[in-house]
Amino acid sequence: MNELNPQLSAAISKEIETFDQMAQRFKNKEIPEEKFKRYRLQNGIYGQRQPGHQMVRVKIPSGLLNADQLRCLGDIATKYSQGYGHVTTRQDIQFHYVVLDDVKEVMTDLSKVGLSTREACGNTVRNVTACHRAGICPTELFDVTTISEKVAYFLLWNPINQDLPRKFKISFSGCTSECGLAAIHDLGFIATSRKINGKTELGFKVFIGGGLGSHPKLSVPYTDFVPVDEVLPLCEATLKLFDKHGNRRNKSKARMKFVIEKWGLEKFKETLKTLLAEVKTSDKVFPVLPQPALKEKPAQLTEIPSSNGHTNDEATFLLWAKTNLIPQGDESFAIQVKLPLGDITEAQFHGLADITEQFSTKGARATHQQNIILNRIAKEDLSNFYTALAAIGLAGAGAERVVDVMACPGADTCQLALTNSMGVGGAINEKLTSELPMYDDLEGLRIRISGCPNSCGHHHIAGIGLHGIAKKVNGTLTPHYQLHLGGGLNAETPTLGKSKIKLPAKNIPSAVLELIQLFRTERQGEENFNTFIERFGREAIGEKLAHFSDLASQEEHPDLYWDWKEDNKVFSLDEIGPGECSGTVIDMIEYGLRMAKETIAKAQHSADKNDYSAAATLIKEAILFDARSLLYTYGTDSPHDDQILKEFQQKLVEQAVLSDRFECFTSELGKWADFGETAESVGPLLEEGAAFVKECQAGYDRMDAKMKIRKK
Repeated sequence: MNELNPQLSAAISKEIETFDQMAQRFKNKEIPEEKFKRYRLQNGIYGQRQPGHQMVRVKIPSGLLNADQLRCLGDIATKYSQGYGHVTTRQDIQFHYVVLDDVKEVMTDLSKVGLSTREACGNTVRNVTACHRAGICPTELFDVTTISEKVAYFLLWNPINQDLPRKFKISFSGCTSECGLAAIHDLGFIATSRKINGKTELGFKVFIGGGLGSHPKLSVPYTDFVPVDEVLPLCEATLKLFDKHGNRRNKSKARMKFVIEKWGLEKFKETLKTLLAEVKTSDKVFPVLPQPALKEKPAQLTEIPSSNGHTNDEATFLLWAKTNLIPQGDESFAIQVKLPLGDITEAQFHGLADITEQFSTKGARATHQQNIILNRIAKEDLSNFYTALAAIGLAGAGAERVVDVMACPGADTCQLALTNSMGVGGAINEKLTSELPMYDDLEGLRIRISGCPNSCGHHHIAGIGLHGIAKKVNGTLTPHYQLHLGGGLNAETPTLGKSKIKLPAKNIPSAVLELIQLFRTERQGEENFNTFIERFGREAIGEKLAHFSDLASQEEHPDLYWDWKEDNKVFSLDEIGPGECSGTVIDMIEYGLRMAKETIAKAQHSADKNDYSAAATLIKEAILFDARSLLYTYGTDSPHDDQILKEFQQKLVEQAVLSDRFECFTSELGKWADFGETAESVGPLLEEGAAFVKECQAGYDRMDAKMKIRKK
């Protein structure tokens, strides 16, 4: 169970005092904001879009929590936040609306129960995660928990981990079911074994170079076997390679996946092999990792009960038991506690602490599915356990099913979010709960939502993924979501979802329900959702859902143009702020550049089909994608097309950053040239549009470490 050793505890106590001194110096304007920002990020403190408030992220290795820690988190929610915490996709817990003057007290309270915020943010090794079913999964080869914890504490405060080119993520999985998500990590370990002289040796298959964001990439195999005693040397060697060769000049290319992309896998492997040999032959003494034991498979799993003996809630209990219980082999269960959208209140923190002490012999664990799991609940205690959960509002069924929607905090607090992902997530939950009472046939289908392209909500790896965008409807800027279809992870065939259609936020719950109903109607045999997507086709699905693109006029239904949880508030991008590190802004730029390329390709496709009207519209959209993207480097954005073009003309064209050949697009501010609807009129403009997209990409490639685009 997570506990800081005396050396780390003393270091953190000293760091808390240093942080408070730095905060006071910042408030007194003795140090610049950028210097303090880097320091607070190193200590897990993020800014949020509400001025004067911070987000505090608690780093919880492998997600492990005991009752005292749960109570402490509940106290923090009440004393310093708004009465709730949020479980993240990295098994952390974060609190919003914390004022800077309270951060010292939050850190102090956490340290008393063995928790810390250190290196939960910034260009560090983020929380080391583990499969949330570790130790109780029927298919795991061995329990990875202790090894994962040891790696986390070895790297905490490690000098090699203090100023990396970009964040670095490590995960551990116990089997190829891949609950640890190795496919989207910089360094992913999956338990495996090999035979040597007739004896079984346990170790890990290792994957490298995964990550989401605006340029998602799945990890690739590094080696089929690493012994347990080489895990720490491999972590250190990989970090040394990344520290030396990661792109510090261009944060958009700073993650380790881009080193592999630039070098090629073979060069990367050879370089890492050399570094690993140097680390292993050095004088450094690494902590000894525990040798795991091969898990014995239970002869028979505990049978899920068919009754709880209380007729008043029998049906709800049975559904909960069917979806939330994980049978063990010793007349006990692990139980997933579903947290709606990952939120957990102060009362629920305290209630779970009491429940953990009363019923669980193994404590609690935060999951990267944004839930809490409790282990070793005796079969005879299930009825009382369920009653205790119901008393704190956490007896909801459907954990890790389609009705368990995942979402990042979005525009509630995040400076980069375009849309309110929590709001639309809640609306989807409500829609599915009322109209989809049974979902046995939807095994494996998940819905994940991000408020922007950065994929904090993991929308790329969901059967149904959504990320927030802004788009005009009837001349009005309106919150929308880009729909991604067919994503999912396992060790054998991980898949990134592919984008298809953009839909208004207020139509998303109905569109999601119709998509699920379409699957039920059109599926063949026992095919799963992702197989259906590939067979039926994204184009056909887009056509089926196209009617959700339309909205009634704003005069008739103004609410359709608002975001979820934002009643009577005109949607705008005015509250979007700078990212907490340049990488987040980079993601926004790269997303726009990528969309410009895709859109100009669609324009060419339309022209090839003699649909010149559509081609003209798409050319305009591509130009605006590019213009808006490059203006992010100047800290400029606007929902108004004419303002974007004006700023682009002044800052990039007139300053000779880009060629003046494209003034045909930008000098007539907001008054587009008549593109016409013939091959003769659209053809030349399509050629110029493609050149514009290419030159904008080239300009971005010239961007320096200060995010300034150098002149040609």
